[in-house]
Order: sequence, then C-alpha cells, then structure tokens
Amino acid sequence: MPGENFSRRVARAAAVGGGRTYHRQTPFGWYVLLLAICVGGVGLIAYSRYERLHPTAAASNTSNVPPTKADLWKVGLALDICGKSSYLPATAGVQALSTNGHGVVTIEPGLATDPTLYSGAKATLQAFLLPQNVILGSARLQLPGKSPTTATPTTSSTTTTSTTSTSTTSTTAASSSTTSTTKPGSSTTTTSTTVPAPKPIIYTNGQTCHGKKAIVQVMEWASPSAKHGHLVAKASTLRFKNGQLITIAFVPKGATIPKPGSASKIAAYLLSNPAALAPPSIASSTTLPVTVPTTTPATTSTTAGSSTTTTTSKG
Repeated sequence: MPGENFSRRVARAAAVGGGRTYHRQTPFGWYVLLLAICVGGVGLIAYSRYERLHPTAAASNTSNVPPTKADLWKVGLALDICGKSSYLPATAGVQALSTNGHGVVTIEPGLATDPTLYSGAKATLQAFLLPQNVILGSARLQLPGKSPTTATPTTSSTTTTSTTSTSTTSTTAASSSTTSTTKPGSSTTTTSTTVPAPKPIIYTNGQTCHGKKAIVQVMEWASPSAKHGHLVAKASTLRFKNGQLITIAFVPKGATIPKPGSASKIAAYLLSNPAALAPPSIASSTTLPVTVPTTTPATTSTTAGSSTTTTTSKG
C-alpha cells in the first residue's frame, strides 16, 4: 500500500505540471526582453526631460566657440623646403585670415563681412592657404611660383587725328575779325609689356632633397615655449589656436623640422594681449572736416567800346 500511494502522488503531480522538466521550461528570454524594454523606456524619458530643460545649450555652445568676431589671434607659420626656411608672401588687402609676409598669421574674424565664415571650427589652416594659392595634401604641396624678371614686349601702332582750333576775336568800333588755326592728324606708337602668369611649384612624395627621398609633413607646436612638437596626421583640417606654431615641410622622413622664425614675435604678442581681444572698430558716425572753396565776385571793366570780364576763384 505505501508504494501504491506514492505512485498515485507522482502521477497526480505530473498531471498538474509539476514534473522534473518544469524548471527547464522557464521563459528566461521573455523576462530579459521585458527588462530591456523597461530600461529603454526609462532612458528615453530621462533624455527627453534633459532636452526640455536645456533647449538652447547646443546652439549657444556652437556660436561661442573661439575665435569669434571679438578675438584676435596670432599664429607662427613657416615653410621648410629641403632644409631651407621661408615664409608665404604678405596678404593683399584686409582679410579675416592674413599674413604679414614675415611668418605671422593673423586670425581676426571680425574683419570679414560675415564673421561666422571664419569663426570656431572654420578657422583652419586650409581656409587660410587656399586664398594664398597654396594646396596642401597628404602627399602633395603646391606653392605659388615667382613672377619672371623679364617681360615680353608688345608693340602696337595707333593712328589718331587731333584738331586744335585757336580763335581770336576782337571788337573795335563796330568792326570784327576772326582767325582760326587747324593742325593735321598725327600718328602715335605705343609699346606695352606682357607678363606671363607664374607657374606653380609642386612637391610630391618621392621627390629627392639632397639625394634623399622627401615627403610632405606638417609639424605643430602648441605655443612658442613648447619644447616638442608633433606631426599632424590630417593637416587639411588643422584648426588654428592662438599662439600656435606651424611648419609646413618637404624633407626626408625623420629629418628635424625647426620652429618658425617668427616664434619670438608670437611670444611677444601673447604677452602684450593675453586676452587675445580684437581692437574696437572705428565709429561710423565719425566725420572729417569739409573745406568749402570761396569765390570772389566777378570784376568787369569796359574800355573804348570793348568789354573784358575776369573771374577769379580761390579754393
């Protein structure tokens, strides 16, 4: 009887789902899915609340990234071609990105009609080089060529006709006489010179410097006092920083690349203007004195039936 009762109990438990395989059929995947949905929902709610409480944070951070129209930065920039240092020529006119021809680059977005075009992440080495006709790539450097010292003369002959008339009129006792003189045409020869456009100078990886293969490299120093610089992997997107030093070089791999010779000028500027503030602009309401010319009255004199009118102006 005890054995028979035990068998009945086992059969009854199996009928209601209490068998040995019950724990193996627990839906763990279902519980994990529910947990992931709950966690994701909570995260989205938290992110939405943050965006609602900070609606303008991203926009304000972007608009205030230096340099702005209130900043004036100085950067040292030099070229090193096969161990020979040089500078880019001076920039013509007033520009937001310019150089004085002695290795000092000025970044002043406020000089542009639209300062945002040269502010923040747009103040890059590439933005400065392109208007200077300099193309900098990872394996190629193109510099503007020098204008030839001799020009090609061009002679042209032009025939012009000029007529000069001289008229003299005199009036005495109701009698008058008129004299007119005319000169024939003349021929003029004009000589002009034509200056050909300078050819760019191109350096590519693999060309030699003093018998050794050279490559295009860009070295950057954080400040004039920095003892060590580092090679820039992607120079085209290099952003300017106030007090920065940059040398664009075409030298053999491993060769020493020196700092720009303008490093002392950059250091002096950092001491004179530590806040890197641009000077205030001249007020547009300023007017210059105007000189008004004075005119004396006309003097009229009459002699023996003839009249002469003389007008004198002072200015």
